[in-house]
Amino acid sequence: MYMTNEGWEQNNQDYLKESYEKTGFTAGGYAIRKIICGGCGRVFYTTSGSKKYCHSYWCGNRANSRRQREYRQMHRQDLVCQCCGEKFTPKRAGARYCSNACRQKDYRKRVTDAASAQNEHLVNRNASAK
Repeated sequence: MYMTNEGWEQNNQDYLKESYEKTGFTAGGYAIRKIICGGCGRVFYTTSGSKKYCHSYWCGNRANSRRQREYRQMHRQDLVCQCCGEKFTPKRAGARYCSNACRQKDYRKRVTDAASAQNEHLVNRNASAK
């Protein structure tokens, strides 16, 4: 079975740690680096010069998602609630209300307004029919 360098490093962390501590950062001609994973925060050892994550798929994706979430949150501007008029910082893009209570209050107002408009139409129609 073919094993990648990343797979070998994951399976041999004890050997890499021991070599790092004993021989002064080298093992078999390769320089060993002690790194804190940018995704999960665990300490791991690697021979690669550019590696940032203990597992590129899981921790790399997790770190990328966190960076994107922080970037979006940093660039959100304060919005004004369409119901109560207060300023708020939205938790997600496209938010229009500061809370569930305002969202529900506005919904009920719209439904009531639509129903009363429909009732007025029926009253006017019945009055003109007589």
